[in-house]
Amino acid sequence: MADAIEKAMKNAKASLEISGFKVTEEHNDLVRKVLMEEMTNEEFLKEAKRLAEKKSGGSKS
Repeated sequence: MADAIEKAMKNAKASLEISGFKVTEEHNDLVRKVLMEEMTNEEFLKEAKRLAEKKSGGSKS
């Protein structure tokens, strides 16, 4: 299963980068945790929001 997840993530990253998005290792780790069921969807959303706020330099509630 881990190999299939890694392959899917690699393909998704390539597609996103072709579209102009930058995918960091931090993003990869976050998605990997959800796919491996090490993190809930709620935790994922909170962390994704934190990363977005960090990138924008702001703090939105």
